[in-house]
Amino acid sequence: MSKIDFGESAKLGNLLLSAGVALIKSGAGSSKVITNISRFANAYGYEANVDLSTRNISISLHQESRQNIFSGSRSISTLPGANFKVITAISKLSWDVVEKEISLEDVSKTISEALAIPPYNRFIILFFTGIAGSAFCFTFGGNLFEMAITFVATYLGLFFKQELVLKKFNPFMITYGSAMLSAAVIAVCWKIGVEANLEHAFATSILFLIPGVLLINSFIDLMDGHIINGVDRGINALMHAFSIGAGLSTVLYIFNVL
Repeated sequence: MSKIDFGESAKLGNLLLSAGVALIKSGAGSSKVITNISRFANAYGYEANVDLSTRNISISLHQESRQNIFSGSRSISTLPGANFKVITAISKLSWDVVEKEISLEDVSKTISEALAIPPYNRFIILFFTGIAGSAFCFTFGGNLFEMAITFVATYLGLFFKQELVLKKFNPFMITYGSAMLSAAVIAVCWKIGVEANLEHAFATSILFLIPGVLLINSFIDLMDGHIINGVDRGINALMHAFSIGAGLSTVLYIFNVL
């Protein structure tokens, strides 16, 4: 694709910032963000220098003469989540820009549509996460009754987490509170005399809180040389793990479960 007009460079830069923010917020690793942004810029005849963290992204566009034609940065107000539909849409668009003649207006429209992609239906997530928790319980030796209790505990814990996220609570307190609620459901069943081995349910009812995306991205960032981002995500994941443990410990203490 031929180089865009100099006057459109600012528009391209702002589009790349929007795409970068969307990728980071949707759970993309550092290398994936940089690769996609560079692909966009190269398709329009420019080189992009990208500096990013989990809370900020800066982009500079250069011509072949190394003249800086655009510099901009944006902060990321919310912590990264996981919306792979957004990542897929933007990544596909970056390849389409390389392989086809796509105007900046069409790119802008497609990015706007990608940003508007909603996550999966809330209750579908709740149901299948509960099923997943039950499956883990079965894998670790639980029977059908224990699987049913695990489903209820997981469903309620995730529902509580979603509500706290909507109210913008501290993410670590959200994890702590959700772990407490899920574990409390199991502890209540134990207290009222349910005749079942609830250890499997207790151990698997909080697995939905494991920060898998953070851990994977942390490892990938470290392997790719993005040390600061890798350490940032790794410590973030450890804090969530600590919050899960603290929630379980609180329930064990309150209900005197040994």
